[in-house]
Amino acid sequence: MNIIKKNFPRYFLLTFVNLISAISFNLLVKPINLVSGGSPGLSLVISKITNLTTSQIVIIIYIITFILGVIFLDKKSVIGIIYASIIYPLFVNMTDGITNSVILGYNDTFLIVIIASIISGISSGIIYKNGFASSGIGIIAPILNKYFKVAISEANFVINTMILLSGGYFFGFNIVLYALCYLYISNYICNMIILGVSQNKVILIKSKKIYDVIHYLKEKYNINAIIMESDNPTAMILTNNRYYSLIRNDLVNIDKEIFFTTDNCYEVME
Repeated sequence: MNIIKKNFPRYFLLTFVNLISAISFNLLVKPINLVSGGSPGLSLVISKITNLTTSQIVIIIYIITFILGVIFLDKKSVIGIIYASIIYPLFVNMTDGITNSVILGYNDTFLIVIIASIISGISSGIIYKNGFASSGIGIIAPILNKYFKVAISEANFVINTMILLSGGYFFGFNIVLYALCYLYISNYICNMIILGVSQNKVILIKSKKIYDVIHYLKEKYNINAIIMESDNPTAMILTNNRYYSLIRNDLVNIDKEIFFTTDNCYEVME
């Protein structure tokens, strides 16, 4: 009983997110034939060359990929995709005729693409952040990784590229351009949901004047540095984004031959 109470919010959120994703597919993506990869994109391509509806094809894809997951993946991985493999095809089928009730204008295709990609990015981000695995076509990449040692990211890239190009073949090259915009915006927002917005930067510094640099940063910005001792000491500092440009200029002024590299920092634990 405690397990159900503990996981109920996560599965309620997963249910809601999949409902919104299904509505977005039937209301925004399908009417403009936006083939952007994944099971929904593949369903649009197959629907073009068969007499099956997209909702029927989504159900078939999810059944096939789920069976593959049961056969080739470990039980822990399969349990994580069972629920999504049921509810998403169900919601796609339930909302299949939504355009008969909700009338939209589809003349501004780019606006539709932006809205759909934002919804997709938020939905994917919430799903991954809450620890749920990919379902549908997304199951194939972990299988290839397990048995053929193909990186999951590379497998997904190849699969989605093939789907995208087939969409361009059947629906026109402009669909490929729209799909690329969709994928870029969706992935960007998904990463923002998972990682959050970076408010800080980590700077690794190498300099012959490293101790002068550390002293200066401490005096002017009250920034403490972590020294990694070696033959050529390296300092690591954490700074707020709004100070980065000022610090960058100061570092160059202190030592014209200074070397430093910068990366975003999304989480700080004290």
